Amino acid sequence: MSENRQVKALGQRLNIEYLLKNPAPAIDYVLPGLPAGTVGLLVGPGGMGKTMLELQLAVLLAAGLAGRDPLLGLDQASVDSDEPQKVVMVAAEEPPEVLWTRLHAIVRSLELRDVLPDGVTWNEFLERLKTNLFLFSLAGAKRLTLLSPELEPTETVEELLWVAEGARLVIVDPLRQLHLADENASGPMSAVMSVFKRVASQTGAAVLVAHHSSRASAAQGYGDTADASRGSTALKDDARWQVNLLPAGRDLLKKYGVGGTDEAQYVVLADAKGNYAARRVPVLLKRTAGGVLVPVLPPSSAEQGLTNRRRNPTRSQP
Repeated sequence: MSENRQVKALGQRLNIEYLLKNPAPAIDYVLPGLPAGTVGLLVGPGGMGKTMLELQLAVLLAAGLAGRDPLLGLDQASVDSDEPQKVVMVAAEEPPEVLWTRLHAIVRSLELRDVLPDGVTWNEFLERLKTNLFLFSLAGAKRLTLLSPELEPTETVEELLWVAEGARLVIVDPLRQLHLADENASGPMSAVMSVFKRVASQTGAAVLVAHHSSRASAAQGYGDTADASRGSTALKDDARWQVNLLPAGRDLLKKYGVGGTDEAQYVVLADAKGNYAARRVPVLLKRTAGGVLVPVLPPSSAEQGLTNRRRNPTRSQP
Protein backbone atom coordinates (compact mmCIF):
# COMPACT_ATOMS: atom_id res chain seq x y z
CA MET A 1 0.00 0.00 0.00
CA SER A 2 1.36 3.40 -0.97
CA GLU A 3 2.27 5.53 2.10
CA ASN A 4 1.69 8.73 0.12
CA ARG A 5 -1.98 8.21 -0.53
CA GLN A 6 -4.28 9.94 1.99
CA VAL A 7 -7.19 7.92 3.37
CA LYS A 8 -9.90 10.41 4.32
CA ALA A 9 -12.86 8.14 4.98
CA LEU A 10 -11.01 5.92 7.46
CA GLY A 11 -9.39 8.74 9.41
CA GLN A 12 -5.96 8.67 11.02
CA ARG A 13 -4.07 5.38 11.12
CA LEU A 14 -3.36 4.35 14.71
CA ASN A 15 0.28 4.36 15.80
CA ILE A 16 0.73 0.79 17.03
CA GLU A 17 4.19 1.47 18.47
CA TYR A 18 2.87 4.36 20.57
CA LEU A 19 -0.12 2.36 21.74
CA LEU A 20 2.00 -0.54 22.95
CA LYS A 21 4.69 1.62 24.59
CA ASN A 22 2.21 3.69 26.60
CA PRO A 23 -0.51 2.72 29.08
CA ALA A 24 -4.07 3.11 27.84
CA PRO A 25 -6.03 5.94 29.51
CA ALA A 26 -8.71 5.03 32.02
CA ILE A 27 -12.23 4.97 30.63
CA ASP A 28 -14.04 8.21 31.46
CA TYR A 29 -17.46 7.14 32.70
CA VAL A 30 -20.25 9.73 32.77
CA LEU A 31 -22.73 7.25 34.26
CA PRO A 32 -21.82 3.80 35.60
CA GLY A 33 -20.89 1.84 32.47
CA LEU A 34 -21.57 4.71 30.03
CA PRO A 35 -18.36 6.41 28.83
CA ALA A 36 -18.06 9.95 27.54
CA GLY A 37 -18.36 10.19 23.76
CA THR A 38 -20.73 7.21 23.44
CA VAL A 39 -24.48 6.65 23.06
CA GLY A 40 -26.69 4.77 25.51
CA LEU A 41 -30.37 3.84 25.70
CA LEU A 42 -32.88 4.03 28.52
CA VAL A 43 -35.68 1.64 27.62
CA GLY A 44 -38.99 1.04 29.33
CA PRO A 45 -42.79 1.06 28.99
CA GLY A 46 -44.66 4.33 28.87
CA GLY A 47 -45.48 5.79 32.27
CA MET A 48 -42.73 3.86 34.04
CA GLY A 49 -40.79 6.99 35.06
CA LYS A 50 -38.10 7.34 32.41
CA THR A 51 -38.42 11.13 32.11
CA MET A 52 -38.37 11.60 35.88
CA LEU A 53 -35.27 9.40 36.17
CA GLU A 54 -33.53 11.41 33.45
CA LEU A 55 -34.46 14.71 35.06
CA GLN A 56 -33.13 13.48 38.39
CA LEU A 57 -29.86 12.45 36.75
CA ALA A 58 -29.65 15.84 35.04
CA VAL A 59 -30.07 17.66 38.36
CA LEU A 60 -27.51 15.47 40.12
CA LEU A 61 -24.82 15.90 37.47
CA ALA A 62 -25.47 19.61 36.98
CA ALA A 63 -25.18 20.20 40.73
CA GLY A 64 -22.19 17.90 41.25
CA LEU A 65 -24.16 15.51 43.47
CA ALA A 66 -24.14 12.27 41.46
CA GLY A 67 -21.78 10.62 43.94
CA ARG A 68 -24.11 11.36 46.87
CA ASP A 69 -27.27 9.73 45.51
CA PRO A 70 -26.99 6.09 44.35
CA LEU A 71 -29.76 6.53 41.80
CA LEU A 72 -28.04 4.19 39.36
CA GLY A 73 -26.65 1.86 42.00
CA LEU A 74 -24.04 1.72 44.72
CA ASP A 75 -21.06 1.36 42.39
CA GLN A 76 -20.20 5.01 41.71
CA ALA A 77 -16.43 4.61 42.13
CA SER A 78 -15.71 4.77 38.40
CA VAL A 79 -17.74 7.95 37.87
CA ASP A 80 -16.14 11.38 38.27
CA SER A 81 -19.15 13.03 39.85
CA ASP A 82 -17.89 15.60 42.37
CA GLU A 83 -17.83 18.60 40.05
CA PRO A 84 -20.92 20.26 38.53
CA GLN A 85 -21.22 19.34 34.86
CA LYS A 86 -23.14 20.80 31.95
CA VAL A 87 -26.19 18.70 31.09
CA VAL A 88 -28.54 19.20 28.13
CA MET A 89 -31.97 17.61 28.28
CA VAL A 90 -34.49 17.77 25.43
CA ALA A 91 -37.91 16.74 26.73
CA ALA A 92 -39.99 16.33 23.59
CA GLU A 93 -43.24 15.32 25.28
CA GLU A 94 -43.43 17.18 28.58
CA PRO A 95 -44.87 20.74 28.82
CA PRO A 96 -42.96 23.32 30.89
CA GLU A 97 -45.49 23.16 33.72
CA VAL A 98 -44.88 19.44 34.23
CA LEU A 99 -41.09 19.85 34.26
CA TRP A 100 -41.52 22.79 36.64
CA THR A 101 -43.51 20.67 39.09
CA ARG A 102 -41.07 17.78 38.82
CA LEU A 103 -38.07 19.99 39.51
CA HIS A 104 -39.68 21.16 42.74
CA ALA A 105 -40.37 17.56 43.74
CA ILE A 106 -36.79 16.49 42.97
CA VAL A 107 -35.23 19.31 44.96
CA ARG A 108 -37.57 18.67 47.88
CA SER A 109 -36.55 15.00 47.86
CA LEU A 110 -32.86 15.93 47.88
CA GLU A 111 -33.48 18.13 50.91
CA LEU A 112 -35.44 15.50 52.82
CA ARG A 113 -32.83 12.81 52.13
CA ASP A 114 -29.89 15.06 53.04
CA VAL A 115 -28.29 14.64 49.63
CA LEU A 116 -27.30 18.31 49.53
CA PRO A 117 -23.85 18.50 51.19
CA ASP A 118 -22.61 20.61 54.07
CA GLY A 119 -21.12 23.92 53.04
CA VAL A 120 -23.34 24.38 49.98
CA THR A 121 -25.98 27.03 50.50
CA TRP A 122 -29.32 27.06 48.73
CA ASN A 123 -28.18 29.95 46.54
CA GLU A 124 -25.01 28.08 45.55
CA PHE A 125 -27.04 24.98 44.68
CA LEU A 126 -29.43 27.09 42.62
CA GLU A 127 -26.53 28.78 40.83
CA ARG A 128 -25.08 25.41 39.86
CA LEU A 129 -28.35 24.36 38.25
CA LYS A 130 -28.85 27.74 36.61
CA THR A 131 -25.38 27.55 35.06
CA ASN A 132 -25.20 23.87 34.10
CA LEU A 133 -28.71 22.56 33.41
CA PHE A 134 -29.96 23.29 29.88
CA LEU A 135 -33.56 22.07 29.88
CA PHE A 136 -35.78 22.28 26.79
CA SER A 137 -39.50 21.51 26.60
CA LEU A 138 -40.88 20.76 23.14
CA ALA A 139 -44.44 19.75 24.05
CA GLY A 140 -46.85 21.64 21.82
CA ALA A 141 -44.03 23.01 19.68
CA LYS A 142 -43.24 22.10 16.10
CA ARG A 143 -42.02 18.52 15.88
CA LEU A 144 -38.27 18.20 15.46
CA THR A 145 -36.80 15.86 12.90
CA LEU A 146 -33.16 14.84 13.00
CA LEU A 147 -33.31 13.13 9.60
CA SER A 148 -34.52 14.27 6.19
CA PRO A 149 -36.57 11.89 4.01
CA GLU A 150 -33.25 10.97 2.39
CA LEU A 151 -31.92 10.02 5.86
CA GLU A 152 -29.52 12.96 5.95
CA PRO A 153 -29.01 15.03 9.13
CA THR A 154 -31.19 18.14 9.24
CA GLU A 155 -30.41 21.64 10.52
CA THR A 156 -31.79 20.54 13.88
CA VAL A 157 -28.70 18.38 14.33
CA GLU A 158 -26.45 21.42 13.94
CA GLU A 159 -28.49 23.25 16.56
CA LEU A 160 -28.24 20.28 18.92
CA LEU A 161 -24.47 20.18 18.38
CA TRP A 162 -24.23 23.87 19.22
CA VAL A 163 -26.30 23.56 22.39
CA ALA A 164 -24.39 20.44 23.49
CA GLU A 165 -20.95 22.01 23.15
CA GLY A 166 -19.06 21.44 26.41
CA ALA A 167 -21.76 19.15 27.83
CA ARG A 168 -21.00 16.11 29.93
CA LEU A 169 -24.37 14.47 29.28
CA VAL A 170 -27.02 14.99 26.59
CA ILE A 171 -30.46 13.48 27.22
CA VAL A 172 -33.04 13.08 24.46
CA ASP A 173 -36.53 11.95 25.44
CA PRO A 174 -38.11 10.13 23.64
CA LEU A 175 -36.59 8.89 20.40
CA ARG A 176 -39.96 8.58 18.64
CA GLN A 177 -40.56 12.35 18.80
CA LEU A 178 -37.36 13.25 16.96
CA HIS A 179 -37.78 11.43 13.66
CA LEU A 180 -40.48 10.41 11.18
CA ALA A 181 -38.87 7.23 9.91
CA ASP A 182 -40.01 3.63 10.24
CA GLU A 183 -38.79 2.33 13.61
CA ASN A 184 -38.83 -1.23 12.34
CA ALA A 185 -36.45 -0.51 9.46
CA SER A 186 -32.77 -1.00 10.24
CA GLY A 187 -31.51 1.60 7.73
CA PRO A 188 -33.39 4.60 9.15
CA MET A 189 -32.78 3.55 12.75
CA SER A 190 -29.07 3.11 12.15
CA ALA A 191 -29.06 6.55 10.51
CA VAL A 192 -30.74 8.22 13.48
CA MET A 193 -28.36 6.49 15.89
CA SER A 194 -25.49 7.79 13.75
CA VAL A 195 -26.76 11.30 14.46
CA PHE A 196 -26.46 10.70 18.20
CA LYS A 197 -23.03 9.13 17.74
CA ARG A 198 -21.98 12.24 15.85
CA VAL A 199 -23.18 14.44 18.73
CA ALA A 200 -21.28 12.26 21.20
CA SER A 201 -18.12 12.23 19.10
CA GLN A 202 -18.01 15.95 18.34
CA THR A 203 -18.93 17.18 21.83
CA GLY A 204 -17.32 14.47 23.96
CA ALA A 205 -20.58 14.07 25.87
CA ALA A 206 -22.37 10.87 26.64
CA VAL A 207 -25.73 10.82 24.88
CA LEU A 208 -28.65 9.10 26.62
CA VAL A 209 -31.67 8.35 24.42
CA ALA A 210 -35.00 7.33 25.94
CA HIS A 211 -36.99 4.76 24.03
CA HIS A 212 -40.08 2.67 24.59
CA SER A 213 -40.01 -1.06 25.10
CA SER A 214 -42.13 -3.42 23.05
CA ARG A 215 -45.39 -4.86 24.34
CA ALA A 216 -44.05 -8.36 23.73
CA SER A 217 -41.12 -7.83 26.10
CA ALA A 218 -43.47 -7.32 29.04
CA ALA A 219 -45.88 -10.08 28.03
CA GLN A 220 -43.13 -12.64 27.41
CA GLY A 221 -40.90 -11.72 30.34
CA TYR A 222 -37.77 -10.29 28.72
CA GLY A 223 -38.22 -6.66 29.75
CA ASP A 224 -34.78 -6.62 31.40
CA THR A 225 -32.87 -7.57 28.24
CA ALA A 226 -31.45 -5.54 25.35
CA ASP A 227 -34.10 -7.06 23.09
CA ALA A 228 -36.85 -5.27 25.03
CA SER A 229 -36.49 -2.08 22.98
CA ARG A 230 -39.20 -1.43 20.41
CA GLY A 231 -38.44 -1.46 16.70
CA SER A 232 -35.33 -2.42 14.77
CA THR A 233 -32.46 -4.23 16.44
CA ALA A 234 -30.20 -1.53 14.96
CA LEU A 235 -31.11 0.63 17.96
CA LYS A 236 -29.71 -1.73 20.58
CA ASP A 237 -26.87 -2.82 18.31
CA ASP A 238 -25.66 0.74 17.71
CA ALA A 239 -25.92 1.74 21.38
CA ARG A 240 -22.89 0.95 23.53
CA TRP A 241 -24.92 0.82 26.76
CA GLN A 242 -28.53 0.13 27.67
CA VAL A 243 -30.48 0.16 30.92
CA ASN A 244 -34.12 -0.85 31.20
CA LEU A 245 -36.73 0.52 33.59
CA LEU A 246 -39.45 -2.01 34.34
CA PRO A 247 -41.89 -3.08 37.07
CA ALA A 248 -40.29 -4.82 40.04
CA GLY A 249 -40.86 -8.55 40.24
CA ARG A 250 -42.21 -10.13 43.41
CA ASP A 251 -39.10 -12.25 43.98
CA LEU A 252 -36.93 -9.14 44.14
CA LEU A 253 -39.43 -7.27 46.31
CA LYS A 254 -39.54 -10.19 48.71
CA LYS A 255 -35.77 -9.94 49.20
CA TYR A 256 -36.28 -6.32 50.26
CA GLY A 257 -39.21 -7.15 52.50
CA VAL A 258 -41.76 -5.36 50.31
CA GLY A 259 -45.26 -6.71 49.87
CA GLY A 260 -48.94 -5.87 49.74
CA THR A 261 -50.29 -2.72 48.17
CA ASP A 262 -46.86 -1.05 48.14
CA GLU A 263 -45.59 -3.30 45.34
CA ALA A 264 -46.96 -1.02 42.61
CA GLN A 265 -44.71 1.82 43.81
CA TYR A 266 -41.49 -0.01 42.93
CA VAL A 267 -39.59 -0.26 39.66
CA VAL A 268 -36.30 -1.86 38.70
CA LEU A 269 -33.42 -0.36 36.75
CA ALA A 270 -31.56 -3.23 35.10
CA ASP A 271 -28.38 -3.28 33.03
CA ALA A 272 -29.33 -4.73 29.65
CA LYS A 273 -26.13 -4.08 27.73
CA GLY A 274 -22.68 -2.73 28.51
CA ASN A 275 -19.82 -2.82 26.05
CA TYR A 276 -17.28 -1.23 28.41
CA ALA A 277 -18.16 -2.51 31.88
CA ALA A 278 -19.44 -5.60 33.62
CA ARG A 279 -23.19 -5.91 34.09
CA ARG A 280 -24.27 -4.75 37.55
CA VAL A 281 -26.98 -5.99 39.86
CA PRO A 282 -30.43 -4.43 39.31
CA VAL A 283 -31.32 -1.30 41.27
CA LEU A 284 -34.64 -1.17 43.10
CA LEU A 285 -36.30 2.25 42.99
CA LYS A 286 -39.37 3.46 44.87
CA ARG A 287 -41.72 6.05 43.41
CA THR A 288 -42.23 8.67 46.14
CA ALA A 289 -44.00 12.03 46.44
CA GLY A 290 -44.24 13.84 43.11
CA GLY A 291 -43.10 10.72 41.25
CA VAL A 292 -39.47 11.06 42.38
CA LEU A 293 -37.57 7.77 42.18
CA VAL A 294 -35.58 6.95 45.29
CA PRO A 295 -33.02 4.11 45.42
CA VAL A 296 -33.79 1.35 47.90
CA LEU A 297 -30.64 -0.06 49.45
CA PRO A 298 -30.30 -3.73 50.34
CA PRO A 299 -30.70 -4.24 54.12
CA SER A 300 -26.97 -4.68 54.77
CA SER A 301 -26.07 -1.68 52.60
CA ALA A 302 -28.77 0.45 54.19
CA GLU A 303 -27.38 -0.31 57.65
CA GLN A 304 -23.86 0.57 56.54
CA GLY A 305 -25.13 3.73 54.88
CA LEU A 306 -26.77 4.82 58.13
CA THR A 307 -23.50 4.24 59.97
CA ASN A 308 -21.56 6.30 57.42
CA ARG A 309 -24.10 9.10 57.58
CA ARG A 310 -23.72 9.31 61.34
CA ARG A 311 -19.96 9.57 60.93
CA ASN A 312 -20.26 12.16 58.14
CA PRO A 313 -23.35 14.29 58.83
CA THR A 314 -24.72 16.25 55.89
CA ARG A 315 -26.14 19.76 55.65
CA SER A 316 -29.41 20.70 57.22
CA GLN A 317 -32.32 21.93 55.16
CA PRO A 318 -32.24 25.58 54.11
